[in-house]
Order: sequence, then C-alpha cells, then structure tokens
Amino acid sequence: MKLDFVHSLGLPFLAHRLRRASELIVEGSAAAMARRGFESPARSGSTMLLLLANGPTGIVEIAYRLRLSHPLIIKLTAALAKAGLVRDKADPKDQRRRLVALTAKGEAEARRLQAHSLALARVFAAMFDEAGADLFAALERFEQAAEARPIADRLEAVLAEEQFPV
Repeated sequence: MKLDFVHSLGLPFLAHRLRRASELIVEGSAAAMARRGFESPARSGSTMLLLLANGPTGIVEIAYRLRLSHPLIIKLTAALAKAGLVRDKADPKDQRRRLVALTAKGEAEARRLQAHSLALARVFAAMFDEAGADLFAALERFEQAAEARPIADRLEAVLAEEQFPV
C-alpha cells in the first residue's frame, strides 16, 4: 500500500484533503449522471438549480449567490450553453448586461437534477452514518467560524506567539 503523503502532513493541508473529497464527490456523481443521460457537467448542478429557482440571472449574481468565482461561472455557463441547456439574453433593464436563462431542455434537466440531488443526499447521509460524523453539519459550523473570524486573522495570532517564529 502506498503512503498517502498528504495524509501524513495532517491538518495544515485540510484544503488539499477537502479538494480531494470534492473530486471524489464530483467524479462519482458525474459517472452516475452520465449513465442516466444528463448532459450538464456535474459541477454545474448548483448553477442549474439556481437558474430554475431564480429565472434568468446575471453571471456576477450567479457567482455571488453560489460563492464561486466569476471565471468559473463563465466556464460552467459556456459548457451549459454548448449543451443547449442555457442561453444568454439581454437584460430588459440594461441592454449591456447579459442574463443566463435555462432553455426548455435545461429546465427539464434541472428538474431531473432536483431528484438526483435527493438521491445524492441519501448517499451522503448513509456515508456520514458509516463514518460516524455529520460532515455537512461540521462544515456549516466551520464556515460560520471562518466568517466570524477569518482564518488569516487566526493564523496571524498564532504566528505572533513566541513558539512560532516564522
């Protein structure tokens, strides 16, 4: 068995471990979605569901609402447009602004994604039981703590202590 080097690095590399967990989720979901005939990329689920709930929405607002980067949303919506799931349309209030809207095909896919999401939630709940920890609840509390006092501030305070002369 190969040594997992990142695992051996421990807590300082939490972001690396979370990214790996994220990739396991996306890859597993993408495989299941492909078998079920979904055309949307697995990473675009939250975008599709936001558009279903909100209707036509600008790129900046999508990024803000999902707390994802503007370039990532541009990339995801381009992939969705290529698949015929979304289209751009002019904002009636500001002709310079483009809105992203689901097509009829995209709306049908988004509705299927709702059911897929319910199944995925059941999978995660079972995995949390298996692991003996509700990762979602813990992540909620972790994000709240990071918002209440940013990680950079916390790190600066620890680094300022004498035992960490960095």
